Amino acid sequence: MATHALVVDGLTKAFGAKLAVRQASFSVASGEVTGFLGPNGAGKTTVMGMIMGLVEPDAGEIEFFGIRDRRRLAGMRTRIGYLQERPRIYPDMTAKAYLRFFADLYGVPEAAARVRETLDRVGLRQAAERRLGAFSRGMQQRACLARVMLHRPEFLMLDEPTLGLDPNGVADMRAVFREMKADGVTLLFSSHQLAEMERVCDSVVFMREGAVIADGRPCDIAAAGWGQGGLQVELFEPAVEALRVIASVNDIEGARQVGPQHVRIVLKTPPDDVRAARARVAALLSAAGLTVLSVDADTPTLEDVFLGLTRPEPSAVYRPDDTLN
Repeated sequence: MATHALVVDGLTKAFGAKLAVRQASFSVASGEVTGFLGPNGAGKTTVMGMIMGLVEPDAGEIEFFGIRDRRRLAGMRTRIGYLQERPRIYPDMTAKAYLRFFADLYGVPEAAARVRETLDRVGLRQAAERRLGAFSRGMQQRACLARVMLHRPEFLMLDEPTLGLDPNGVADMRAVFREMKADGVTLLFSSHQLAEMERVCDSVVFMREGAVIADGRPCDIAAAGWGQGGLQVELFEPAVEALRVIASVNDIEGARQVGPQHVRIVLKTPPDDVRAARARVAALLSAAGLTVLSVDADTPTLEDVFLGLTRPEPSAVYRPDDTLN
């Protein structure tokens, strides 16, 4: 079995005068969950389209399961499941009929049992006889996910799979991802649900303006300096009131409530010394009239890394084998 289920090497695509993707290169390790991140318009969907053969690249190569030959790659698609960002449904079909139609199309053995199993896995067993047109956006998304899981693919590529899901639905989707990983399935998915990605992803790929700007384990990328660590602050005042005051403090990049009397703060120019950063935050908040009970350092979140990579223009592409200074 190949070490990497997918290798993308120098993919480039222009639409007229617009260069949508430029020299995109990254890999997805077999059996792992990889998050595909970037602002809207970064080129993620175009890259996914090229990987699936729906968009012809102007340059670059794609390798699946150790195979780069384009003629042989066409036959590999049966080992892959792909969920587009806004998949189409057949609104007059029931969920059960919809999946049975595709099971027959894919030649899935024991189709009836497989349809029941897949509906149960995505939480639609009780809605099997309901028409898709009567489903909520989130339920339609679940049905489409079930469709791409029917043939038990070895590799799943999902473009915004949690779009339209409520918090319970997102949690259910996370459980599905973990089950599939446990079964040895490799996943590559894009999402703006950064907290959820952080819970399930082994690695992440960041794109900006058509280029891959970071690729590796979130903790390694953060350690390389792309993400700013935050400071957890406990205040005497209610956090919701304190945030109004904090918003006016010039040296603070951002703050958000993480508890009734707790806020997480990121400085615009954090000092190298964590103790100095804690002292500076305490002084700034005290000068603003707030009562600081404690200040503790924490590690950068995936959101911190995302903001660090997409706000200022990074000077170089980070790779996991780079030397960390």
